[in-house]
Amino acid sequence: MALIEISHPHPGVRQLLFNRPDKLNALSTPLMAEFDRALDDAAGPDVRVLVLRGAGGKAFVAGADIAEYQGGKRTQFIAFQKNSRRVFDKLERLPKPVICAIDGFALGGGFEIALCCDIIIVSDQARLGLPEGRLGLCPGGGGTVRLTRAVGKFAASDIMLAGWHMSGRRAHELGIAAEVTAPEALTDAVLQRARASLKIAPLALAEMKRLIREGPETPVEAAKSHEQAALFGLFSTGDGQEGIEAFVEKRDPVFKGE
Repeated sequence: MALIEISHPHPGVRQLLFNRPDKLNALSTPLMAEFDRALDDAAGPDVRVLVLRGAGGKAFVAGADIAEYQGGKRTQFIAFQKNSRRVFDKLERLPKPVICAIDGFALGGGFEIALCCDIIIVSDQARLGLPEGRLGLCPGGGGTVRLTRAVGKFAASDIMLAGWHMSGRRAHELGIAAEVTAPEALTDAVLQRARASLKIAPLALAEMKRLIREGPETPVEAAKSHEQAALFGLFSTGDGQEGIEAFVEKRDPVFKGE
């Protein structure tokens, strides 16, 4: 299997491992099909937090499998790119936290996957970037859009127009990575955030994810109105009332996602 699930000590957290270490976990057509199905499964109620990792210690995902590009097969190339964009959009819209752990390379499509996640944790050996220009191409899965909105025009230009492999520490400085760790501390940093997310009500998580995603594209007053509408809706849910009662009673809430 090119994508496997690895165990996690906390129920509700699913960890998926891109598992082509001999190819630096490059995205092939079969791997993308597996990832697509895995995201459908992760949308179910049993999964509250999704963690994405790469096998082998050298890469998260080093980009697309360039061998599939050979031969100038335009029809197949376009189909692969359109499917990748659809799957990346599905990842971004998953209504629960997605944590990306990067140790080694996250380039091209691998970095595009990371940019679709909610929290990125990197090791100090991480190298991130969108170097498609070195192949005479450009990103096609939303990379230029998401990176520019994340860091601004000038930082995105510096990364893409020179094809830099950005260090993990630089990603942290730009606000892309939430934390940079030693490689051996990466797992603990990821688990810490996964455990924290399990304490947040699932419906509240979904609403906050949506507000964060849509906010930058919405006029300010409309965005504030959307935020209040989400709050009013959450107040009327069972979880909203449970959270309030638990706070008053000085106990831990038991959220049911309803």
